[in-house]
Amino acid sequence: MGFLTPQRLLTGAAYFFTAYIVLRIATIIRLLYFHPLRSFPGPRLAVITRWYRGYFDVILQGEWLRHLQYLHTVYGEVVRIGPNEVHFSMPQAYAEIYASGSPFTKEPVLYKCFGMDEGSFAIVDPHKSKKRREMLLPLFSRRAILKLENIVQEKVHTLITRIVAHGRKPVDMSLAFRCTTFDTISDYCFAQSFNALGAEGFQHPLLINMQTSIKYFWLLRYFPFILPLAYSMPQWLAERSNPLYKEFNVVRLQVEAQVDKFLASEAELENADHETVYHHLIRPKSEKNHETPSRASLFDEALVLLQAGSDTVGHTCIIGTFHALRDNHIHMKLSNELQEAWPNKEARISLSTLERLPYLTAFIKESLRVSHGVITPLARVVPKDTTIAGYPVPAGTIVSTGSTFMHNEPGVFLDPLKFNPERWLAEDTRDLDNHFVPFSRGPRMCIGFNLAWCELYLIFANIFRKLDMEIFETTEKDFDYKEIFVPIRQGRHLRALVAEKAL
Repeated sequence: MGFLTPQRLLTGAAYFFTAYIVLRIATIIRLLYFHPLRSFPGPRLAVITRWYRGYFDVILQGEWLRHLQYLHTVYGEVVRIGPNEVHFSMPQAYAEIYASGSPFTKEPVLYKCFGMDEGSFAIVDPHKSKKRREMLLPLFSRRAILKLENIVQEKVHTLITRIVAHGRKPVDMSLAFRCTTFDTISDYCFAQSFNALGAEGFQHPLLINMQTSIKYFWLLRYFPFILPLAYSMPQWLAERSNPLYKEFNVVRLQVEAQVDKFLASEAELENADHETVYHHLIRPKSEKNHETPSRASLFDEALVLLQAGSDTVGHTCIIGTFHALRDNHIHMKLSNELQEAWPNKEARISLSTLERLPYLTAFIKESLRVSHGVITPLARVVPKDTTIAGYPVPAGTIVSTGSTFMHNEPGVFLDPLKFNPERWLAEDTRDLDNHFVPFSRGPRMCIGFNLAWCELYLIFANIFRKLDMEIFETTEKDFDYKEIFVPIRQGRHLRALVAEKAL
């Protein structure tokens, strides 16, 4: 008993503290002067602690990308932004990091923040990712999109009907677009719709919940224990702590029930209105001797598709519509082209017809460029010593760049901050197309890009052909955003006064 005296406890604590300080100092010296990345420029504080970035991610809530752009003005085209991480700003690096056949793997810390570890988006292993993509690709092929185009047509028709029903009251176009894309992806992938378009004022609780919850995304990067803790909470406690969780739980239970139904009996697949994601995962066309994904994997895949499939397209619609309505030249060119190609607006117009309209196509491309898609640089791990854009990079290094650096490259996009569809109508746009990455690039690019293009063509064509719209109490300042994986706008939603066109 006399061994653990207060004096000895204090002495032991002092030794432990001293050892920690010495070890920490040694680590800092190694990171600054002996680490393989020591020759890359960057702020020293970023080299010795991840909380340099954490300050901008968590404390300032989504200001890291803006600061990263500033760091490149100070340190040049390559910046060391972490103990073992470098960021590139030049397009050549993007082409090499995310190229088809790239051996670089996803950096797991970022993707674990989503809590969907077994969905295709978060799978780190390249072999597993390739197999999953091969199973899903037939569902999102050009051929499949044309076959199920009527699903998108129906959702867009409902959108127009619901907007017109508002009369001359201001319409929240931001929520209207997100409801449309959410209902589209749920019906297309699962043969069931959550009827977000039917919500009063387009205020569907689940979409509101998604917009609210993503604000906590960066907390999960720095405090990873939060997510499993939240999932382990009793349902009643989760709903009490966040009333919107109840709406998420309704969707979760519906998805789980559908997964359980198909796993219990593959024959149930025959009763679906059309092929779904489950047809391709449970009965994949790409391989004969396959292993059926686990229940957790099917559930994660469903959540990935619901979230990813509704956000990018919805956001692009918001950005494009705002710029068209504030610029009469753009608005008139769109309307005139559509009226000429689609004289009888009561008849449906096909996707293949819309794809042949040059100004509409240019407008969609510019909307995608300015909205960027995912804006957080997607980190990759270098498996062996390599060279990126002429810089030697040692094995194990985390590397990244992002769509904003590609889409705002002034050497490619003249006056990059200006919304200018005409840039895509030039005689030679190969350089623009080579730097156009709204769906990323390479083996991990967005699998649903064909569906996204289909939605954008049909949504934009219908609203500009059938509706007279006028911006209501929305300014460019409302489009300032925080970087929380995707752009999270800080101001008011896009609202418009809308009436149905006579002709």
